[in-house]
Amino acid sequence: MPSVSGDLVFLADIPLYEYEKPYLVLLPPSKDAALDPSVPRQNLQWEKRTINITDIREQQEDFRIDRCGFQVLQHASKVSSLTRFQDVSREDLQAYKRETAVLLGEKLGAVHVICYDFKVIVPMSFLLYFSVLTSVPAQLRINTRVDRQTLDLRDPLLADVTVKSGPEIIRTHLAIQDLERYAKPGYRFRIVNTWRILNPVAQDSPLALCDFRSVDPEDLIPADRVIPGIVGETYYLRYNDQQHWCWLENQTPEEPFMFLMYDTHPGNNARCSLKLHMRKVKVRIMANFFLKTVRISRSLIVGAQKTHHPVKASRQDQS
Repeated sequence: MPSVSGDLVFLADIPLYEYEKPYLVLLPPSKDAALDPSVPRQNLQWEKRTINITDIREQQEDFRIDRCGFQVLQHASKVSSLTRFQDVSREDLQAYKRETAVLLGEKLGAVHVICYDFKVIVPMSFLLYFSVLTSVPAQLRINTRVDRQTLDLRDPLLADVTVKSGPEIIRTHLAIQDLERYAKPGYRFRIVNTWRILNPVAQDSPLALCDFRSVDPEDLIPADRVIPGIVGETYYLRYNDQQHWCWLENQTPEEPFMFLMYDTHPGNNARCSLKLHMRKVKVRIMANFFLKTVRISRSLIVGAQKTHHPVKASRQDQS
């Protein structure tokens, strides 16, 4: 399997985080201006390491979501307007969410699937974040080219969901009647993301994922992410020379990734995955589609059945 190398940005291993939790405050300019400018908006410090990233194209069967936390799917979307995102309608986006829910329900044996969030990402220009309630389309910059001297892997490494934030996300987005039905022993909750490129081939900013089997849990550092009205939590990653990073060379729209963010019953399987975007020399800016979903399936627990379930039906503890 060929590999590429580049400098990755990890959370620095410094004494500060022994007594102060990492955090990042993201506020709109109007709210940020009202705060004391002497109060730090973040305490994140980074260190750069050079690593190898392995192409898994010839060994995709060795990388399954329950083993390593991610998997390449073979699926052609029927929503053709996604490749011309400036023409996409709200109905098209809803159709894509339904299509993805069916696909992943089949792949993971789920009895209930909801798609609660999605993003369209155009690296090195801007991030478009859409809600199903907003009006689309939006205009993307097409055929823009950028020059790079070296492989650029400067995005900080993170996992969007932690042991703490996973249940909070599920309680927030699942209907009360579904929580009452499924938040009990015998059911397994998983938060799984999908990532599909919108260009014919992923040349600029392909996705790299870390094999969960190579991650020391002690290197997953919880960090607060503060936005108006919400204090969420993500993981940042500390460097460890045992980490194994992977990518899929020349990925196409018919080869979406699915990757695990949270699992209530992981057993010895993967619990989450870590991701970053890779950027290369002289390539077209690429748009890609992130879709976040909650999946519920029946779980077979071997041995004693715990009565405690990580996801409770009540929402009274939601901020």
